[in-house]
Amino acid sequence: MRKKLLALGLAALVGTSSVIIPVTQEKAYANTELEKKKSELQTERSGVDSNIKEKQGELSELKSKEEKLNADIEKLDKQTAETNEKIRERQAEIEEAKKKIQELKVQIQEVKKRIAERNELLEKRVRSLQETGGVVSYLDVLLGAQDFGDLVTRVSAVTQIVDADKEIIKAHEEDKKLLEQSEAELSSELQNLETALIELESLKQQLKIQAAEKNKLIEQVKAQHKSTEAAIYELEDEAAFLKEQEAAIAKEIERQKQEAERKRREAAEAAAAEERAKQEAAAQAAAAKASSPKKSSSSGSSSGGSSPAPAPAPAEPAPAPAVTGGKFMWPAQGTFTSGYGHRWGKLHAGIDIANRSANVPVVASAAGTVIRSYYSSSYGNAVFITHNIDGKTYTTVYAHLDARHVSAGQSVSKGQQLGYMGNTGRSTGKHLHFEIHDGAWKNPVNPMNYLQ
Repeated sequence: MRKKLLALGLAALVGTSSVIIPVTQEKAYANTELEKKKSELQTERSGVDSNIKEKQGELSELKSKEEKLNADIEKLDKQTAETNEKIRERQAEIEEAKKKIQELKVQIQEVKKRIAERNELLEKRVRSLQETGGVVSYLDVLLGAQDFGDLVTRVSAVTQIVDADKEIIKAHEEDKKLLEQSEAELSSELQNLETALIELESLKQQLKIQAAEKNKLIEQVKAQHKSTEAAIYELEDEAAFLKEQEAAIAKEIERQKQEAERKRREAAEAAAAEERAKQEAAAQAAAAKASSPKKSSSSGSSSGGSSPAPAPAPAEPAPAPAVTGGKFMWPAQGTFTSGYGHRWGKLHAGIDIANRSANVPVVASAAGTVIRSYYSSSYGNAVFITHNIDGKTYTTVYAHLDARHVSAGQSVSKGQQLGYMGNTGRSTGKHLHFEIHDGAWKNPVNPMNYLQ
């Protein structure tokens, strides 16, 4: 009898060991892989931080270049203003010169008119002299004197007339020559001013071209500035995400440790219960055999040592997908509307599932830890979850949700509701955008190769 009990005890011990050892090995393997992934994330985050510093250095250089270009633009603006002022001065001088030329032209016309009148008078006088014999007529005038006094008077009058004619002609010729010379000088000045104006206009146009070139260059710098800032924001967001994923992996390690410990305890308790049941059965059989071999034992139907059957899990809401086997389950019920691949010049990094029904549940495709639960301009309401499946890390993304029911750091089970399907962010209709990443985020794979 004692030998039988000893044999049963050894069998129970062997059975218990066979349950405990695989759990311990699985726990060690999973934790090693997660620790490795955590170390990789720390290295990657360090690289991202280095890239951020590099981009910040580029941004500083761009700011310096932009400041220099702004100074050049200001200098060009001042030169343009000075040139415009010179142009205005030249224009004023040209207008003044034009007025003077017009006045001189009027004066010249008046002088020419007087000269023409006097020429006509002189011509008449010359014709008269020719008709009367010229100098003889003057002699007649002189010889016709009545006395000496009259002769002197006549000689003086003739002399004055002749001298006056000569002075008139000389004065008119000099005036005409002077006015024509003044007109020529002013015309030359006008031509010089117009030439200077053309040169200044050319300089102004040149300055405008230079300013346009500088403006174009500074717009390029601003675009680079904006692009670099956007890159920094993206890197900072990536660094923050890696930090969050690192924290989520740490929680996933702890969760799996607790899960492994729970399984170990359950296995140990089950083995102990099995051992107790075997011992009780053996004892009852031995007692029954000792008392009467004909008496049947009814103790086998006793349920005193057995644990009660677990209560059935509550059924999922009707619209929610049923939990399936495999690594990942479908995260929502609906119509498959778009697959993984390139479209419109960029990668569509996941699949789209649409459903017009109200309050369509979205569930975790696999057990894991929530990395991030937040709103973004592109994804709208989104949830990111890290998973460790068969010692390998995955990341899933659930985007455009109407509402989120989980928070960062929270552990979720496969099929647990995360929120409701929606149309938030850059979305044109109610649907779920679902992604699977091999490892950390930004390493997308085709979800259709994993879903079951």
